[in-house]
Amino acid sequence: MILSLNETALPSPAALSVKVTPQAGTMQYNTLGQAVIDGMREKRTVEITWTRLGAEDLNTLSREITFSAFLTCVYPDPLLGSRSMRCRAVSHFARVYQHLNGVPVWADVKLTLEEQ
Repeated sequence: MILSLNETALPSPAALSVKVTPQAGTMQYNTLGQAVIDGMREKRTVEITWTRLGAEDLNTLSREITFSAFLTCVYPDPLLGSRSMRCRAVSHFARVYQHLNGVPVWADVKLTLEEQ
């Protein structure tokens, strides 16, 4: 399983990007004028894109996404290999590409997750 959300396997994406942002806790200056930073860490934002996604796969994805609770995502991280992170969904986008036999096929589906 290359990609999962709350232990539910997701279809292989067309693109997956990971943005790593350094986060500092509190910063103060000592008497010598040097910055003293308490609690450095990294925070990741993962953007997952599917070029085409059928209605069933989109429903599976939508069932796992909740904007009010934290999720667990397992994804390939460029620095750490396979990684599990607690995160929240910050955005979700999809547009109808076409209808096949009355069932929509979704295009340019994007999900953005931000680490807790």
